[in-house]
Amino acid sequence: MPTAIALRQGQPQAYLGHNPLGRLAVAFLLLLMTTMAVTGLVRAGTDIYFPPFGSWVQGYIAADQVPPSNLKPYDETQVDAEKFQAMKAFKSPFGKVHLYTAYTLLAMLLLHIAAVVVTEKKRVGQSFRPCSPGKKYLSGRPQE
Repeated sequence: MPTAIALRQGQPQAYLGHNPLGRLAVAFLLLLMTTMAVTGLVRAGTDIYFPPFGSWVQGYIAADQVPPSNLKPYDETQVDAEKFQAMKAFKSPFGKVHLYTAYTLLAMLLLHIAAVVVTEKKRVGQSFRPCSPGKKYLSGRPQE
């Protein structure tokens, strides 16, 4: 019987770890956090020349005869204007993805917490309480 139907009928199934919907939520949260990390690294490299991409960006946008290490974040005086505009066009989508991923991550975290609270009330201690000691006590055989 699917987890949601069993829960509504008052016959929740026991799982060793997360239930299937919880596993999907955790995988989605991990995907969102990975997306945040990658887009954040790109933006940090293009905005403030932070590693691992910052030195490459500095070398790319530095004007002729200007050492890349002389470039300062948000200062357009010693850069090649054409390359700087190309870099701005490149980094813009990463900023949008980073922002919307942050909103989605926040919404998913709140939804995940709400689901844990609802499941905790219906199952009486089978969702949140095992988190602290790391032990889950089951009355029957768990689902894999």
